[in-house]
Amino acid sequence: MKTYIYAFLLLFGLTACENLLDLESPTEPTDATFFSNEAELDLALTGVYNSLVWLGGYTLPVQVSMDNGATDIGLVRGGFTGFDELGAGSHSANTGGFLSIYTHMYRGIGRANNLINNLDRAADVVSAERLTQIKYEAMVLRAYYYHYLVFLYGDVPFIDEIITNPMEGLLPRVDKEEIIDTILADLEEAAQHLPTTAPETNRVFRDVALTLHSRIALYAGRYNEAATSSLAVMEGGNLNLHSDYEQLFTPEGEGNSEAILVMPFRDGFTSLPQFATAQGSRNFGAFSVVVPTQSMIDSYEATDGLPIDQSAVYDPTRPFENRDPRLKSSIITPQSEWGGIIFESHPDSLVVRNVDGSVRQQNTDSRIVIWPAAFCGYLWKKYTNEASQMINRGWSDTDFMLMRYAEVLLNYAEAKIELNEIDASVHEALNRVRARAYGVSPGETESYPAVTSMDQSFLRTLIKRERKVEFANEGFRLFDIRRWQIADKVLPVRLYGRILDPANAQHVPHIDEDGFVSYAGIEDQYDLNTDARFPNAIRVFNNPRDYLLPIPQAEIDTYRANGASLTQNPGGY
Repeated sequence: MKTYIYAFLLLFGLTACENLLDLESPTEPTDATFFSNEAELDLALTGVYNSLVWLGGYTLPVQVSMDNGATDIGLVRGGFTGFDELGAGSHSANTGGFLSIYTHMYRGIGRANNLINNLDRAADVVSAERLTQIKYEAMVLRAYYYHYLVFLYGDVPFIDEIITNPMEGLLPRVDKEEIIDTILADLEEAAQHLPTTAPETNRVFRDVALTLHSRIALYAGRYNEAATSSLAVMEGGNLNLHSDYEQLFTPEGEGNSEAILVMPFRDGFTSLPQFATAQGSRNFGAFSVVVPTQSMIDSYEATDGLPIDQSAVYDPTRPFENRDPRLKSSIITPQSEWGGIIFESHPDSLVVRNVDGSVRQQNTDSRIVIWPAAFCGYLWKKYTNEASQMINRGWSDTDFMLMRYAEVLLNYAEAKIELNEIDASVHEALNRVRARAYGVSPGETESYPAVTSMDQSFLRTLIKRERKVEFANEGFRLFDIRRWQIADKVLPVRLYGRILDPANAQHVPHIDEDGFVSYAGIEDQYDLNTDARFPNAIRVFNNPRDYLLPIPQAEIDTYRANGASLTQNPGGY
């Protein structure tokens, strides 16, 4: 879609209403002469795609902000994403970075409705085949926008038509199960009419509809449907896992065979995410404000396929050895090579050395302002462009993947596990993902910890660990811990940074069947990190309130001012 979006993106970067549902913005083309030819339809479709570009605090994709600000796998310093209010439990219907989700998604929905309901205006000059493709691309994107709303807010107003009178937009909330029924049906219909391969780069095609169908069905606990749509993608043969997991999230990995749908960026055309600034090392002028937690590091299995509290090959004094390769592919750990330097996050490390051992620079500032990871001791490698770091470039035009083939495989495996239909196909799906992490083929079972168990309970535990590490920093965690109903366990905890001196480490945290990493009884080992450079963040979760986000108060007030009513989610917002 890069050749498609960017030609019009600046022209169609439309500003929507500040309130209501934004189902018809007065700035968008709705007059009787628009939608009259293919060029205008393409322009409108570009507007629907444009809502995929969704940047939050620090111009990071909102998915990344959610993972780090609102879950157990990441930390944010200084309120840079807005989602840290959600993690701290200080959010309300008036405050928090998540408030923009509501209006942003309805903006995309309104654009899709506008296009779908006006296609017929061009019927005399545009082929039926082209009209069909445009319709179903927009329909899939509309379902994408709705799935964020229902799984974050629950019941929400639903509309699939054009609103011509603002008062008609004051719609009541609809049961989320009814909305899920509708968008799943839309996706099934779209999958039957869309091309089997993408007609242009990064465009919606059949596998996008099927993958989204599998995700929504899985989140909704409709496991038969999730398994069926995932299998259809797997049997379609259009996709494959990229051979190099680490490369997936770099410029060199763009255009890989695994990407299904992306949030596209191109230098000079759009606002670009500041991964390098927010996630990067202070040795390169970055701020290190969006970082992984110690519990994220401890979630990666040992090379024998066991969690670290059960593994015979894990040594807490050498915590980064004998670990799932995705740890070092996703996270920059102490003594790693990164950007030509040896990364070290100990506050006493006052000399920065190049990879060859020579001195690069001195960390001499008394406030440690250039100390490389003054927040927790680790950095996200995933999506932090190493080349951008080395030239002090704070932004990145690397596409952010919204869907990729690994999700299809893990969706299929989880659905079949929940159905207790465990067979060789489940093992194959899991092992393809796990083997790729080790850079080997699934058949090389001596080179990676292959899954062979038929036990449903064991596999439920494994799939939770697998999704946590495979999709770290990609925006899945908040949805997963809510649908598994474990958010009230994994969130209200203290989040730790690294142990400053691993050579003195004696204890290993306990990891339970939900993949929850508990430091109960061994807190003293981590409370060595009492320096202000290692703030021990506290996550808060108000159960059951925080299983749903609050409806923005501005929306409720707008309804009330116009004599209508929009109910709030329970919990005293």
